[in-house]
Parts: sequence; structure tokens; C-alpha cells
Amino acid sequence: MKLTPFGKLFIALVALGVIGFVVFKKYGDNIKAWSGAKVEDGTKGGGTGTGTGNTDVTKDDFNAANNGISDAPRNGGVQVNGSAEVGGAKLNRPLKVGINTWAGHAPGIVANGGMKPGSASSLYKKKYGLDVEFVLLEDPSAKLAAFIKGDIDIMWDTVDSFAREASELKEKGLKARSIIQEDWSRGGDGIVSLKTIKSVEDLKGKRVASTKFTPSHWLLLFLLSQSGLSPQDRADIEKNVVFTAEAPQAAAMFKAGKVDAAVTWEPDLSGAVTAREGEAHILVSTTAATNVIADTLVARQQVIDEAPGTVQAFVAGWFDAIGVMKEDPQGTNQLIADALKLTPDDVSGMLSGLKLTSYADNALFFGLSGPKAYFDSLFNGAFVIWRKKGVVNTVVDAPDFNDKRFVASLAKDYATQKVEESFAFKDKPKVSDRAIVSKSLSIHFTTGSDEIMPGSYFTLDSLGETMLSFGNTYLQVEGNTDSRGSEGANKTLSAKRADSVKAYLVKNFNLDPKRFVTVGQGSSKPVAPNETEDGRALNRRTDIKVVLNAQ
Repeated sequence: MKLTPFGKLFIALVALGVIGFVVFKKYGDNIKAWSGAKVEDGTKGGGTGTGTGNTDVTKDDFNAANNGISDAPRNGGVQVNGSAEVGGAKLNRPLKVGINTWAGHAPGIVANGGMKPGSASSLYKKKYGLDVEFVLLEDPSAKLAAFIKGDIDIMWDTVDSFAREASELKEKGLKARSIIQEDWSRGGDGIVSLKTIKSVEDLKGKRVASTKFTPSHWLLLFLLSQSGLSPQDRADIEKNVVFTAEAPQAAAMFKAGKVDAAVTWEPDLSGAVTAREGEAHILVSTTAATNVIADTLVARQQVIDEAPGTVQAFVAGWFDAIGVMKEDPQGTNQLIADALKLTPDDVSGMLSGLKLTSYADNALFFGLSGPKAYFDSLFNGAFVIWRKKGVVNTVVDAPDFNDKRFVASLAKDYATQKVEESFAFKDKPKVSDRAIVSKSLSIHFTTGSDEIMPGSYFTLDSLGETMLSFGNTYLQVEGNTDSRGSEGANKTLSAKRADSVKAYLVKNFNLDPKRFVTVGQGSSKPVAPNETEDGRALNRRTDIKVVLNAQ
């Protein structure tokens, strides 16, 4: 029987359909992940798994989050530039702001004289004629629901979480924008672990508790990506994370001895160490990873459009209150403690774990000064991570979700203010000090020389970005060689190569030279036999250790 042209076409289409079905069944999840679509892993609620359940987050995925972040100023800082005009229309009711029990919200509480509007000591009322009501909403889901419903005008967030929530808001046709940076977490978030776990690499094979798709989860993914762990090791750790509904529950699991480590925030971070006194410590925190978690306040677009004068007054009073807190720490700590139902010592401890961001910090954060906006880098970087994890579907872009006009409009009031950091690099660490992160890199040099070959620039650039995120750390660079040649010559060459790595990073990332310790190990620390070329290649390496700057 002779097939007609139509018959041939029909058979071809059926064959293609069968092949397509087989390919999709086998590789469908990979195709979805590549395209950015959500991939279900069968996980519901607070079980184990991370979104797609099998998608490893790598250091390259965090490049967007690190891109544009510059090293913390050491001598003076960044001058504020730029200005903007906003309208004067105001609300005829109290501005409602949703916060949680976090000391980063302290300036607003101080400016308002407490949680409720109408306080006799309210700076907002006396100086700006503004009524503000703060509402405690601890659960992120409840907070977002209240924001969507319109029960609150402004909500607390971290930039990494906002990137995820912004996608959901966009799906619902709602608009919202970050209007102010509250703080950088500087010790308020971290990993508590058994003392036998000495570095991020030691988390391999351990049970870790965290809270899914929160700043804790973001921090864990970041630290794993920066580590010397293999892709398989990272994937195994992620796969076995025990997820809890809230960060305090992760700490509670560690206190009860059910996990080896927990990612959480203060005051539960310190509380978990105290609960297992003698056998627990803070493995790593944002004391070291200084530019990873930023708290922000997000306003509904409707409020921004209808009452820009109210939003501007709210931001202006916030900055005023930072100055008040510096002048009267004891009195303002008591006020904050009463509002959040804490003790003044609790407040003091929480404040020590963060940096309240001044006007100048905000100008840098939103790109009004400096080469690039921190907000854009963190927001877009986080979106890449959450999309890879299958958490978000709708694409969002940072410029559409921040409104820097309210910060820019106050430029004339802070024309001489500088960004200030408390980091001081004086006593360099000893070679024996505990490394937070430890890994080996293949950095290629011209034979017998300390000249870095261009093919290694990408590796070094990635290392420079790590140093920008770990702003309060030293980098210990150890050069190693194979056994060929004399030990004295090898030791000298390896030291020069370590110095070349330092020089590259200092020059290209404007890093403080005091942040480096360089060591030439020569051939004294082989990781493979020197009898084969493969072994010698492995021994020609650069060992990198990120060590906390002890204050």
C-alpha cells in the first residue's frame, strides 16, 4: 500500500509526539528548571527538601547578589549625592506598619514614641504631623496576607525574601516598593552548631535545621555556595535539611539535641548556644558575612501614589530617630523593650547584632552614591536563587520594586554624612585560627613565575566577590607547589604567588590590604602523590581560608 503525503505527515507527527513524550517524562524537570518554571517535588508544608529538591545552588548563582557591592569604607566613607522631589499629599488616617520582634525596627518605634499613634513624645507627630501605628506580625505569611489585603500600608522584609514575595505580588496584580533600608544584619543571623563542627565544610553528613525560603535558608544557601564542598556534598546537605515553620523552632530542635546545627536569628541564636553550654558555638554568622542580609521596609504602591508626603515624613522621622538613639541609648532601649515586650538587655543584645543604616548607608544601598545599588544586586540575585529552587514563577526586576525618591529627597539634610563601619583590621589571625570557610582553588601561573595566567581571572574575581560579602574577615592565602625543585625555591615561589593573589584582589576589588595573610607553604603540604603528573597538578594549588576578624 502506498502512503499518501498526508499519511506520511500523520505518521511523522505521531512519531515525534511519542519521542517528545518520552523525552519530557525523562528530562521534564530539567527542562522546567532550565526555563525557570516551577518544578514540584512532592514536599508539602515543613518537610525536607528545597523547592525542586534536586537543584544545586552554586557560587555562580550568587554572582548577581555580590555584583556591585564594594568593600566597607574604612577612613571616612561615601559622600551622599543626588536629590528628588515628591508630592506633599498625606493620609487622613494613621499609617499602618507591620513589623516583627526585631530591633532593626527600633528607629520607627522611637520616632513614634511606641507602637500606637498619639504618644506625647512622638517625633512623627510633633515634627511631621504624622500618625503611625505599628502592628506586630511575626509570621511572614500572615504579614504578606495583611499587606495584600490592605490591612497594613508598609511591611517588614529582607531583600532576599522580598524578591520572592514580589513575584507573588506581581502575579496578583499588586505593586509594592522598598522605600528604606533598616539595617544590615551583623551577627543577628547565623548557624549554631556543635563545637565539633568547625567550618561550613564540616556540615557534610550532619543534620541541619532551618526555615524554608526565609533569610535563614538564604544564608545557608549562600554559605554552602561559598564553601569548599563538592556539588554533591552541597546537594546532600540541602536534601537533608530539616525545615521548621519558624526560625525559633529550628533553634528549639538544636536545643533538644535533634539536629547537629540550626540556622536562626537572635535572640534564639545566642539562646541555643547557652542551652547547650560547653558543647555548642556559633559556627558562622553575619558578623562575618556582613553584606548578605539586609532588612527593608516595603510600601504599597497605592499609598506611595496617594500619599507620598506621608511616606516621605515616615522616612525622614526614621533617620531622625537614629540620632536620638545615639544620644540616649538607655532611654530608647527601654522604650523599644516596652513596645516589643522584651527587656532592655534583650534590645541591647539584638542591636549589637545589626547595623542600623543611616541616611548615607541608604544612599549607597539604593545607588544614590557608589557605582551600583546594593538593593538591585541583592534583589535580582535572590530572585535567581528562588527561581532555581522552583519557588517563584513570575519574573521581577529590582528597579520596579524600589522607590529611592524618598531617600533622595532628603539629600540636602545629610550633605556631609558619611558611611561609617566599625571594622578594624589590626591583629592578624594566626595560621592556626579556625577558618569559617576553607577551600582549594586552581590558580594558574606562568611556569616558574608568580605571574597569574588570564584563565584564572574568573576564579579570582569570584574570590573577590566572596571577600566583599564577608566584609569582616581576613583572607588567608596559602600558596603550594609540587615537589620538583628545591624546597627553598618552592617556598619562595609559593609565597610570591600568594602575594600575587593578594595584589590582584586589592587592586581589582579595592580591598583593604590589611585583610590578607599570605603564606608560602612550598611543597610541604601535598594532597596527592608527587610521582604522577596528575598528583603534581593537584599539589600546585592555592588554599583559601576565610577567618573572622576578632574584635
